[in-house]
Amino acid sequence: MRILPTGVLSAEDFDRMKGAIQEDRPIVMVSTRGICPEVANSIAQARPEEGYSGKAIVLRPGALEAYRRMVAAAKKEVPEIAADPRNLTIFSGYRSPAADAARCAAEGNCDGIVRARCSPHRTGLALDLYVGQAPGFGPDSSADANRLFMSKTATYRWMVANAHRFGFVNYPFEPWHWEWTGENP
Repeated sequence: MRILPTGVLSAEDFDRMKGAIQEDRPIVMVSTRGICPEVANSIAQARPEEGYSGKAIVLRPGALEAYRRMVAAAKKEVPEIAADPRNLTIFSGYRSPAADAARCAAEGNCDGIVRARCSPHRTGLALDLYVGQAPGFGPDSSADANRLFMSKTATYRWMVANAHRFGFVNYPFEPWHWEWTGENP
């Protein structure tokens, strides 16, 4: 891959980079074989303070324990992360296929049943974390200005540099979306 002096990648290099990043995601490894993972068969309840604004969150037990270790390390290593109690709280974890399909239908902004059927959130291994938000945007807004803002936060930068230590990989087109690789989807 070649980066031009302008910092811009060619379309071909971008596609190669995107492919390499995608290949690290367990859901992609499974779905490229035409398989959509089964619904999580064992889930654990996060503590109220682990959910964004106290939201009830469930994940697979192993993913939840890895998340807890990761958050403890982040808050210990970066005082700026510890200073804002919203940082690294979960605003979405396990979602049943029915709940995902209802959300897709209600919001009209996704590929309906197809996306819901193969969502990484149905595995109980994916979580959406608060990593910051630009003024005027929500913590899961995919607006370019919001994603750029997120990419500059101490929380996101720590995650990019350290989440792998705890078994998490990022879907970089959604800075808030992380998937635990400690179990097969």
